[in-house]
Amino acid sequence: MSARLRRIGLILVAVLSAASLTACSQGSPGGDGTRSDTEGTLTWYTDDDAQEVDPVVREFTAQTGIKVVLLATEFVAQRLMSESASDVATADVISFAGAPSVLQLESAGYLAKLPASVSAALPDQDPVFVSASGNWFSNQASSWGVFYNTDLVDARHAPTDFRSFLDPYWKGKFSIPISTNDSSIEGYYQIAQEPSLGRDFLTALGKNDPVISGSSGQGVSDVIVGNQLGGITNDNAVWTQIQKGAPLTFAYPSGGTTFSQKYNALTTKATHPRAAEEFLKFLVSKDAATLLSASTGKLSTFPGIPSTPAGRPTISEGKFFPLPAPQSLVDAQPAMAPFLKEAFNE
Repeated sequence: MSARLRRIGLILVAVLSAASLTACSQGSPGGDGTRSDTEGTLTWYTDDDAQEVDPVVREFTAQTGIKVVLLATEFVAQRLMSESASDVATADVISFAGAPSVLQLESAGYLAKLPASVSAALPDQDPVFVSASGNWFSNQASSWGVFYNTDLVDARHAPTDFRSFLDPYWKGKFSIPISTNDSSIEGYYQIAQEPSLGRDFLTALGKNDPVISGSSGQGVSDVIVGNQLGGITNDNAVWTQIQKGAPLTFAYPSGGTTFSQKYNALTTKATHPRAAEEFLKFLVSKDAATLLSASTGKLSTFPGIPSTPAGRPTISEGKFFPLPAPQSLVDAQPAMAPFLKEAFNE
């Protein structure tokens, strides 16, 4: 972990004192005594793709005999709050990105203290990845970068940083992330606060007619098939496709890039707290971290977990923009979302 990011972590620690159910995973009951007769199932809401986290679900069930009912949805926090307000049985464990959402959930009392067994099992990592209140931990992170289709773009036009897409060559030929969800606003806010870029850059970017991708996966797919030639997106979305052999190249801007982490928590209304505790303990294990790194393409926040594919930089090797305090993101959203919609002609 770089010294700059470590300082950023202290800021975050100081501040932080509808899809359908899918993939009810099957596995052989474990023989290690961890299975509960009354809690042989738990419900997990995650904003990761269901197929990407399936290896983790299957391995957990194989080791413990506990089945996981999985809801993969972009709107984890909103779903949890809506169901809780209606007194509907909801998630036991949640995993999601977006600092404003974790602050909102903490403030409203939706997150329970992590069980002592989970806190004790957490690897020694930077303070930015563990809640000072004891309500959550991070195990994955992602950042933005630039990418392009190597079959369609001549090397002399290859993007190397965010400003590359201001070149007239790229007008109408590149995609950028959706601008109105929590994680996207978090990224754009970091860019807007960066002196070398700022709001003027975002306005200029919009004048070059970017295509707004409905998701990072969609943006990457469009570049692979040639609907666009390149773009800005989450690093994990591109690295996953590069590993599959897609004709893509990805670069992290040398001047720095955005940073977003994945929050994992036990809900206060968990109906299967013991099974949830076992699952959270598994998520902090080396086995789970290695599986997630390989299957989701995100960077592990745990020390010693290799990035996928081999040779990709780890978090400690990255250069990131300052992480804003979550409350500043919450305060900025009412103005930031309309600004982005106008800047990007949505």
